[in-house]
Amino acid sequence: MVCGNDVLLPVGSSIEGVVRSKRKVGFGIRHETAALELEFHRAVTTSGTSVPIDAKVAEVENARESVRNGVIQGIRSSDTFQGSISSRLIHLPTWNPYSDPVLIAFKAVFPIFPEPEIYYRAGTDIRLETTTAFSLPDRAISDELVPQNTAPTEELDHLVSQLPARVVTRKDVDADMINLVFIGSASMVRSAFLSAGWRNSDPVSRRSVMKNLYALLNNNGYAQQPMRTFYLDGRPEDMNWQKSLNSYDRRDHLRIWSWQPTGSPDPVWISSSTRDTGAVLAVKQKGFIHHIASDIDQERSAVIRDLSFAGCVESVHYVSRSDFPVSVQNATGDVMHTDNFVGVVNLKDCNPTVPQPAGGPEQRNYRPGNHLFRFARRQILTFRNDIFRANIIYGSYEGTRMAITALRHPNLPAPVETASQYAPAHEAFTSLSPEQTGSQKPLRKPLQLRTIH
Repeated sequence: MVCGNDVLLPVGSSIEGVVRSKRKVGFGIRHETAALELEFHRAVTTSGTSVPIDAKVAEVENARESVRNGVIQGIRSSDTFQGSISSRLIHLPTWNPYSDPVLIAFKAVFPIFPEPEIYYRAGTDIRLETTTAFSLPDRAISDELVPQNTAPTEELDHLVSQLPARVVTRKDVDADMINLVFIGSASMVRSAFLSAGWRNSDPVSRRSVMKNLYALLNNNGYAQQPMRTFYLDGRPEDMNWQKSLNSYDRRDHLRIWSWQPTGSPDPVWISSSTRDTGAVLAVKQKGFIHHIASDIDQERSAVIRDLSFAGCVESVHYVSRSDFPVSVQNATGDVMHTDNFVGVVNLKDCNPTVPQPAGGPEQRNYRPGNHLFRFARRQILTFRNDIFRANIIYGSYEGTRMAITALRHPNLPAPVETASQYAPAHEAFTSLSPEQTGSQKPLRKPLQLRTIH
C-alpha cells in the first residue's frame, strides 16, 4: 500500500472487504453484461495491527473489464470483430435475398462467443483507491518485509554508466529503453519470474498464429502470446517474459539480454520492460501491433513488485542516467516517459513472504454453465445485439464515436528533455520511519495490493 512515494503497509499485509453487489448475465434476458462491486473496510499489517479503511476498486490489471466508480463492468459478448461484422451482414438479405448463405457461412466459420461473466483467478492484481481519509496508528509498519531501496555504490554507478540506452528492431529502428538490471545467475532470473507467475512467449508458428487469432476474436488472453524480437548489439534477447490476465490487448512484458560490463568478471542481465495497453491493425507493420503505456517507470516498479512478492529480491538500487533523454518514441511511434533511473535488482533464491494462490497461472479458465446453457445464451444475446445495434442509427453513432476518439489521441512527437527536470519515481519501495508512521497524518491516496484469496 503506497501513498505518493511512501510505503504505508508492507508486502504481506491483508486487505479485507465484502461483495457489495453483483450482476450476472445468466441467460442474457435481463442483462447483456455482468458487474461486480467490491468494498474494502480493513487492513491488517504483518504485525497484526488492524487499520480501518474505506477503499474501492480502481483497476483490475491486464483485464478486459473496465472499472467505473468502483464497479467492475463486464464485457458485452457481441462487442468483438465478428460480432460487429455479423451485425452489418444481417442487412444483406434485405438488399439481396441470396445473401442468407453468406451470413450462415460466416457464423459457421467464426462460432466464437466470448464469456460475458466476470471471473478472476486467485492472484489477480487489483489496484484500490481509498475513498475517505484515515490515519495509521503508531508503528503500524513492520520494516522487515519491505525490500530495501539502498543507495547506489560507485560500482553500480560505473555499471549503469556503461549501459546501452535502447534496443532496436530487426530493421535497426530504436525501440524500447533499458530500465532494469538483474544481478544473479540465469537460473535465478528464470526462477524469479516463474515464481512470480510470469510466462515465456511462444515462438511464431502456425499454431501460435491461430491461438493469437482465437484470443483476438474471443476477446480473451493468450498467456504465452508471441513477442516481437528486439536486438541488442545485433543479438536477439536471451529471455522474454510476460504476464497477462483475460485480455488480448493488455499485458506486462519484458525482454532480457545477458550483458558483460567492462571490468567485471560476471555478466549481468539487462532488460527493457513495458506494458501493452491496446492492440490495433497497422497497415504499415502489416499486422496487429500493441501500443504501450507511456510511463515505463510504472512497469519497472511492477516488475520489481512482482519479484518481491515471490520472495526473490535481496535489494533494490535506483541509479540515475541523467545524460539520456526522458521522452522518446519507440518503433511504433508510442511516446515513452521516464525519470531515467535504472532499477538494479539483486536476486536471491526465492522464498515467498506471502501465501501463494493455489493453482497459479496454470489453473483452468472458468466457464459457467453447460454447453446447452451457453448455446441458448449466445442466441439470446445475439438477437438482442441485432435488434439494438444492427441499424443505421447505431452505426452512425458508433462511427462518430470512433472518429472523435481517434481525433482526441493524435500521435504527437516526443519532446526531448533531460532527466534533471524529473524527480525519481521510487514509489514501490521507499519505507517510512517510525516517527512518520505515528504522525496521524490523514491520507487519501491510491493504494496498491495483490489479491491472494
